[in-house]
Amino acid sequence: MVTPAAAQAVSPAPAQGRVRRGLRRAVLGVLPLQAWMQLRFELHMLGVRMRSVGVARRYRHRRDLLVNLGAGTEGRAGWVNVDAFRFPGINCLLDVRRGLPFADGSVRGIFCEHFLEHVDYEQEAARLLRECHRALRPGGVLRLIVPDAEKYLRGYCSEGWDELARVRPLRPGSTDAYYGHRYTTKMELVNFVFRQVCDHKYAYDAETLLNLLRRCGFAQVQQQQFGRSWMPEICLDQAMRATESLYVEAVKE
Repeated sequence: MVTPAAAQAVSPAPAQGRVRRGLRRAVLGVLPLQAWMQLRFELHMLGVRMRSVGVARRYRHRRDLLVNLGAGTEGRAGWVNVDAFRFPGINCLLDVRRGLPFADGSVRGIFCEHFLEHVDYEQEAARLLRECHRALRPGGVLRLIVPDAEKYLRGYCSEGWDELARVRPLRPGSTDAYYGHRYTTKMELVNFVFRQVCDHKYAYDAETLLNLLRRCGFAQVQQQQFGRSWMPEICLDQAMRATESLYVEAVKE
């Protein structure tokens, strides 16, 4: 029997950790932190694409699908829960920037909460939304939820912090309730929300998102509210996101 202490003593893991930390320090001596983070992310996504080769065969003959796009930790039973990271409940590991594996007209509903802002607006967002349109059956609904730039900018333009605190939960001292950051100015908060280091790629208001959906083939588009949907079964909205979110739906004709 090998005790945990003995296993740790003979394990190569500590040495591997030192190598990784040394490599990180060496890379950061050459690259800015954001470039290093982006490089790590793209290397991860390359691995995801390599592991997901052939995933379309799994869905070739499946119909009437419900898809949770960018599901993260919110995977749902009975849904195709798509993400690039292996959170519990994720059953479709995929880099959605390169397309969706579902057959034309095979999906009846798509739910996508706080994911589209992580996709580049100029190069990737339109492609992804066209893929959603292709995969949806006639009458199928796409429900999109993103941080609402208009809400944040109205809060920024108002006097004091009260309006922003209604949009973004803040603890005393203008401290972010989600991430623990303490903001000394309102612009620091706005920048963090819509950059989030380098994770967020674009800030949407209703006009911009509705126009983008129309360009991607959706003729029937409408701003919605928390908990209200043309298709109630795809209304998986998280209550904790409600104050800061923009809700939009699009129907494939």
